[in-house]
Amino acid sequence: MKRMLYIPLAALVLSACGDPSIEQELEQANERNEELKGILQTEEVNLQKNTQRLEALKEDISKMKSVIGNPDINSYVDIVSQYADDMEQSLSEMDKLMSGDSDSEDLADMESEFEEISSDMIKAMESYDENASGVELDEYLERQHSAIQIANGEIRTALDTLANGIASSNPALYEQGLEQLRSAHEYY
Repeated sequence: MKRMLYIPLAALVLSACGDPSIEQELEQANERNEELKGILQTEEVNLQKNTQRLEALKEDISKMKSVIGNPDINSYVDIVSQYADDMEQSLSEMDKLMSGDSDSEDLADMESEFEEISSDMIKAMESYDENASGVELDEYLERQHSAIQIANGEIRTALDTLANGIASSNPALYEQGLEQLRSAHEYY
């Protein structure tokens, strides 16, 4: 009898060290299944993101196709380039003029030069408005055009304030006009 006892015990030890039991295999399969579900969910999210990106890209391509070959776009780019060049030159001259002290005596001395530079800026803005009015713009360029028009309005207001400050030799009004001119760039 002693012998029989050892055999089942040996079989039990061998079975524990050998092949996994059905319960162990089932547990491993369930763990692998959960792991695969997590991977699948991640891939589904990535697929959704990629699908959204592709849709946005298709929309951008469609918009670009509507713009390609539109001569108005090229005309508008030329108009804005000329406007930017003119305004840059005038603002550079304005900066040189106003870089000095702003006491009452200096303000009276800069009036004629200020009027000349201001007149050049106004001509640049009017030229832009006139040239841009005949161009058919897409949605994006229409927003850019509106921003330039708002900036031009702010620049005109600043020039009026500066002119009044210079004409009346009022440093506070002059400084207010300078600040308005500096903040007009926010609209571009």
